[in-house]
Formats: sequence, structure tokens, C-alpha cells
Amino acid sequence: MSELKNSADDSSSRSSSNEDISAESNGIERRAQREFKEEIVKDMAIDKMREKMDTIVQKLEKDVARKLDLLVDDLVGEVKLFNLKNYELRQLFRDSSSASLQRSADDSNSRRSDRKRRTDGKLPDKVFMARNSLLTDLFEVKHIKTIYHIFLVILIIMFLNTVVHDFVDRGSINLGLRPIVAGFGKFHTTLALWGCMQLSVLCVYPCFFLWAHVRKIFKTNQYRKIWDLCSIFGVALFQCSFVTLVIKTVLHLDFPPASSVAVLMEMTRFVMKVHAFVRSNIPRALASSGKTSTEDKPPHAVIVPSFGKFLYFLFAPTLVYRDEYPRTKRIRWSVVFRHMLEVVGVIFYISFIFERFLTPLFDRFGGAEISSGKFVLALFGSIMPASLSFLCGFYCLLHAWFNASSELLRFADRMFYRDWWNASSFAEYIRSWNVVVHDWLYTYIYKDSVEHVFKNCNALATVLVFTASAVFHEVILAFAFRFFYPVMFVQFEFMGLLLMFLTRNLSKDTGNILLWFMLCIGNGIQMSLYNIEYYARRNCPVSGESLVDYMIPVSWTCHGISHNPNWTFSAVEY
Repeated sequence: MSELKNSADDSSSRSSSNEDISAESNGIERRAQREFKEEIVKDMAIDKMREKMDTIVQKLEKDVARKLDLLVDDLVGEVKLFNLKNYELRQLFRDSSSASLQRSADDSNSRRSDRKRRTDGKLPDKVFMARNSLLTDLFEVKHIKTIYHIFLVILIIMFLNTVVHDFVDRGSINLGLRPIVAGFGKFHTTLALWGCMQLSVLCVYPCFFLWAHVRKIFKTNQYRKIWDLCSIFGVALFQCSFVTLVIKTVLHLDFPPASSVAVLMEMTRFVMKVHAFVRSNIPRALASSGKTSTEDKPPHAVIVPSFGKFLYFLFAPTLVYRDEYPRTKRIRWSVVFRHMLEVVGVIFYISFIFERFLTPLFDRFGGAEISSGKFVLALFGSIMPASLSFLCGFYCLLHAWFNASSELLRFADRMFYRDWWNASSFAEYIRSWNVVVHDWLYTYIYKDSVEHVFKNCNALATVLVFTASAVFHEVILAFAFRFFYPVMFVQFEFMGLLLMFLTRNLSKDTGNILLWFMLCIGNGIQMSLYNIEYYARRNCPVSGESLVDYMIPVSWTCHGISHNPNWTFSAVEY
């Protein structure tokens, strides 16, 4: 019995253990399924999070890329603007680094003076380097390029507006070509005269070569001094004879105004080129005195540069002589064509401005008396056309023409102007407006005057620079228009020096606004007075037998300004 009971207990215990095992396995299976479901849900959640993160990253990438594009555009614009100052910055860094090696950090005043003068007490020389014109760099910024396009469209619309008005009102179209046809008359004779001028200037090289080599033959300094004085007199005689003959030819052949201006500007350019070549090469000829052998000399020790260097300098768009200039690798003919097309377009547009906006204001002067009120209206009515002509002339000559000639000659230094439109003082404007002429005035007048004549008296050197510039401008205008009316001379010599002192301590914004105001008013007054005198002499001609006829303004004496409030001719005729 006991054995049967034990066996029953064993079977019941086994059955219960089997049930426990099956229940445990079922629990493990359920836990596994639950964990599996949780893993699936977790994976799905992670996938959704990953998708959301990818979306967020893509949005961030787009936002960052857009902001980077804007930042890069702004940076490129700033770099282009900063490229304007690369000469000054390099000079500043070079001078400051040399000063830091020679002086202690406490000597700040000495370092500032070293930025203006070199350690030998001389002013720094002009440095040539490969660089673009400022507008060329600015036009690579899309914002500035768009402004250029808008300005071009405005000019086209203004032209179409006047053409359509003429066609509807009068039945004919006036394209404004008469100033070009009348101004550039006798063009073939002008080219012939320019060729004669070029040949006469080429004679300077053999004469200078002869002087440099003959002076080495003399054994005593006394003969050398006599020879040098005779040579200096010869150069001065050549320059004076050259200017006199060109002016007499222009007057004798009676060139029209535009042709006369072109010839007289070329005359001035040749005079400046000759002076630059002679002045730059005299020191090397003097330094080689007594040295008869040229063996084992470096290239810069040659007494006289080659004729090829002289010839290249005559055509290069610079007035400061160097044996070598930075050069580009090739000629980009597309750039030449584009700039020449701009030159033609700007000349046409300036002619259009004169024909449609300036000539109607002044073509009756000298033919009848005018009231003072109408004179004031004509004066102020010419401010905007004169300012627009001023900007067009700047772009035509200093940007388009100089860049086209530089491309043809592979001349790499194309900083013909700086950002004069941002100038806050008249002195800054003078230095930035025409860098080509400013470099010549600085190198051969201001620098030589400070170092050799006035002995560090900057004020007198500045006055001399302004006087030379005023004389050059007045000579061109006086003989081009056949009368002496020193409006530009007064503006340069007196108003220019006065504005230099008045605008030097103004704030940036105030100085820039005042500068632009004075430029617009000055250009308007200058354009008005010269046009009034020009048309007065056409409508009321003088005999021209004496010098007084060219010195006294006809507009003051022949049918001048009256106090009658009405014109003597009708407004319709005007």
C-alpha cells in the first residue's frame, strides 16, 4: 500500500512539475513576443526620428547654403572694394614692418612718420602691380552689375522718349549726331598731325642716347656740366617748340572743338611722357659717369634703356616711366571689343545730351538780350546734363578707353582711378579721380619739389601741383574753343585749395554729400559759362585782330544779360 501511495505521489509531483515547466515556457515565449514587438516599435520610432532628423538636416543645409551664398557675395564685394587699397596696404605693411624692426613698440610717432617717408628721408615711389580697375572688379558682384544694367536701361528709355516725342510732335527724328559731326571735323588732318607729333617725340630717344654717351667722353667735370646745361636747355627748347607748333597748327587749320581737344590732350600727354622719360633716366646716366665698360653689369645698370622700352612707354596707359611693367599673358579680344563698343556708345550719348539738353539752353546767347531770370534758369537747368556728361566722360576715358588700350598692350596695372565717388574730402577726391595724371604730378612735381626745391614744405608743393594742373587744363580749353575764360583755372587754383581745407575735418557722410553737391554745382556752372561764351562768340563774332578779343568775354558785352524779365524772342522759338 505504501508503495502504491509513493508512486502516486511521484506521478502527481511529476505532472505538477511538467505543468510548471510548460507555464514557464509559455511565459518566456510571451515575454519574447512582447520584447520583439517592443523592438519593432522602437525600430519604427528610430526610423521616424531618423527621417525627421534627415529633414531637419536638409533644411539646415539649405538655410546654411543660402546664408553662405549671401555671406560669400558680401565677402566678394568687400574684397573687391578692398582691392582698391592694396597698394596703400602693402606700402603700409612694408613700412610698419621695417619700422618695427628698427624701433621699439613705444615709438609710435616715429612709425607713423615712416609710413609717409622712407628711412632715407624721401617720399615713396610709385609701385606698379597687376590689378584690375575698380569697376571691373565691382561688376563681378551681381548687385553692382544689376545697378549698371538699371542705369543702362534708364539711358535707353530716356533716348527712346526723346526720339518718340520728336516723331509724334514734329514728324522727324533727331538722333543728336550733330555735335559729333561738327566737333570731330577734319578727322583725317587730325590724324596726320598726330603722326607728325609722334615722329617728333621719337627723336627724343636718339638725342638722349647721344647726351648720355657723349658726356662719358669728357674727362673733367667742367665740360660735363657745360654739356649737361646745354642738354637741359635743349630739352626745354624742344618742349616749348613742340607746344607752340602744335597750338599754332591747331589754330591755323581751324580744327573743330572736339578735334582740337583731342590734339591738345595728346600734346599734353607727349610733353608729360618726354619729361617722365628724361627725368627718370638722368640719374642712371649720371651714376655711370666715368665707367666706360658695360661688361658684367646688371640690366638696371645700363646707361640708356632700349628703344623698345621707350616706344612701349609712349603708348602705355601710364605717365610714370619704368623699364618694366607687369604684363598679362595674352590679349583678350572680347574685352577689347566690349570696351571699344562702350567708348563709341558713350561718345554718342554725350553728343545726344549736348544736342537735346544743353544746346537749346544756350544757342541764342549773343543773338539777343536775355533776362537775368532766364540766365539763372539756364544755369540751373544745365546742372543735371552737365553732371551726367561728367560721369559719362569719366567712364569713357578712364575706364573703357584705358582698359581697351591696356588689353591691347597687355599692361596689367589698371588702377586708373580709385573710389573717388566715396571720397569725403576734396583732397581725397583729387588723389582718386584720375590716378594716371595724379601719379605724374606726385612723382615729377610734388615729390621733386618736396625733396629738392622746397625742402619738405608740403604746402608750397601742393600749390605748385594745383597750379600746374590748372594751367594744363586751361591751355587745352582756351585754344580748343579760341577764347580765354579761366573758369576751370579759378576752380582748380582757388576753389580746389579752399575745399581741401574746408572738407578735411568733416565726417564721412557729411563730407561725401558736400563733395557731390560741389561737383554737381561746379560742373553745371563750368558747362554753362563755357557754353554761353562759345555760342555768344558764334552769334556775335569779334574781329579777332588783337589779343584783347580773346581775353574779354563776348557774353559780357554783346547782347548780355539785362534786367528785363522777358526774353526778346518767344519761348516757342527758344
